[in-house]
Amino acid sequence: MGIKNGTIMIGHIAGDPRLTHSEKTGTPRFYARVGVDHWRREDDGTFTKTDRTFHDLAVRYKAAEAAMDLFKKGDDFIATGRFEKFTDPTTGAEREEFRADTLTPNPVSTRLSIDREPRNGPARQALGADRSQAFERPEQSSPARETATLGR
Repeated sequence: MGIKNGTIMIGHIAGDPRLTHSEKTGTPRFYARVGVDHWRREDDGTFTKTDRTFHDLAVRYKAAEAAMDLFKKGDDFIATGRFEKFTDPTTGAEREEFRADTLTPNPVSTRLSIDREPRNGPARQALGADRSQAFERPEQSSPARETATLGR
């Protein structure tokens, strides 16, 4: 299996996100209009903001529901995925959206806390039953030492 190639998008949620479900399959879909700032590196090493572009961003499946709980208008994010063209079923116009495989808050501009509590489910709890001892050296009995003597 090779390494998956994709595009990284760093931006902010520009409009109120919405969660919809496919009429055919019921698949959840998170949608948001997002803004991406573009910068140019100058010869002296500084950066100049050039423009801001806006895009449609979509996430599907379980990640869509998680994103809906996590993001609101104004939040900064990092997403991996790809741009894909599609025909809008409402207008018939060809459009493009960024279909994200992963979507996470940008840790540079967002204060985060990580919940280290075990996730629910007995199988998951059984796998890492006591992770606190994962890196501790097991106790070993030391062999009895004899006293060293010279000349005998």
